[in-house]
Amino acid sequence: MRREGAAAARAVFTPVVEEYHSAGPLDVVQIDHTIVDLIVVDEVTRAPIGRPVLTLAIDIHTRVVTGFYLALNHPSILRAGVCVAQSVFEKGTWLAERGIDLPWPVAGLPRAVHVDNAGEFHSSAFTRTLEDFGVEVIYRPIARPHFDGHIERLIGTAMGAVHVLRGTTFSSVKDRGSYPAEGRATMTLRELERWLALEILGKYHHRVHSALQRPPLAVWAELSVANTARMPRDRTQFLTGLLPYEMRLPRRDGFHLFNIRYWSDALVTLLGRHEQKLMVRYDPRDLSRVWVRRPDGRHVEARYKNLGREPISLWEHSHAMERLRSQGRKEVSEEILFRAIREQRRIEDEALRSSKLARRSASQRPIKPEGVPVAAPELGVIDTSDPNLPTLPLEIVDGRRRS
Repeated sequence: MRREGAAAARAVFTPVVEEYHSAGPLDVVQIDHTIVDLIVVDEVTRAPIGRPVLTLAIDIHTRVVTGFYLALNHPSILRAGVCVAQSVFEKGTWLAERGIDLPWPVAGLPRAVHVDNAGEFHSSAFTRTLEDFGVEVIYRPIARPHFDGHIERLIGTAMGAVHVLRGTTFSSVKDRGSYPAEGRATMTLRELERWLALEILGKYHHRVHSALQRPPLAVWAELSVANTARMPRDRTQFLTGLLPYEMRLPRRDGFHLFNIRYWSDALVTLLGRHEQKLMVRYDPRDLSRVWVRRPDGRHVEARYKNLGREPISLWEHSHAMERLRSQGRKEVSEEILFRAIREQRRIEDEALRSSKLARRSASQRPIKPEGVPVAAPELGVIDTSDPNLPTLPLEIVDGRRRS
């Protein structure tokens, strides 16, 4: 213990008498994060931007990977929520978007998720949503890493595969030696995500697992036939429930969040008339829309009140606010905020070829859809609450009734 510390001594001399048992597929799913032992590069300049973080989820009974999420942002509520959402729902669309033609038939709500004691796993956005949908949250005992043995072994397997790639940092400074990881880095974040998916779906799932003596996907295919997976009764409510939230009071001109005004015609009856704050959920990757939880429990989507604003991320918003406050601005209007973000993007684009921080900042912007412009400045200011705006005829069909 004196030479190597209490953790090393406990790993050698403390007997492990407990063991996790599961009744079947999706009985217990373990989730954990790790920093990937690889430096990724910018998609445009191919210059290094840093090491991403990988979140993995594994079904401990069959050892299949139920979901994963790779991004540059550090562990957060969003990261945990995105991984859980991918774990629960079908993966067909996700695979098609990445051009992957491999089976990943894993889907369904688990009976329980097993996580460590990180703050994001204790947040109400994470725990309350899972409990509302009948999923128990189990926390690993503090300082007992063997309770996460299944996910830790999976992480070790994944990182071992990564070590063969150019730009790897290996698992320690000693192993890395004098290897120039940044100089050898060649893979972008999207390329690494696709490579990991192929490694998991094409190799790991079909390789004989030492504990099962069978491939994980074969065990899943056999046992999942007799076990009907539960699915969320309301997909939108489940997805939005895993997002972070703020409490806001509805005003006459909409909802104000992060110095941005949001509007939805479906919330008109609440604006300026509801005296209690409502839960407003948001996606930190794209602040162009939020979801407001009405008093009846339904979530309603609201977008920028000014539809001419470009999508921004919370990361960009935070850095713009820091810059404005450093200039002595105590109160920041929406117009000033977006003007500052546009200026920051211009500076980042100019410095893109020489600055790692600028490349990393650019990678945090919302992804621009193919063929669709992110910003539409020619629209000008559009006040969607103006009753004089021209509207189109609308027909609503509800079963046999028509109105």
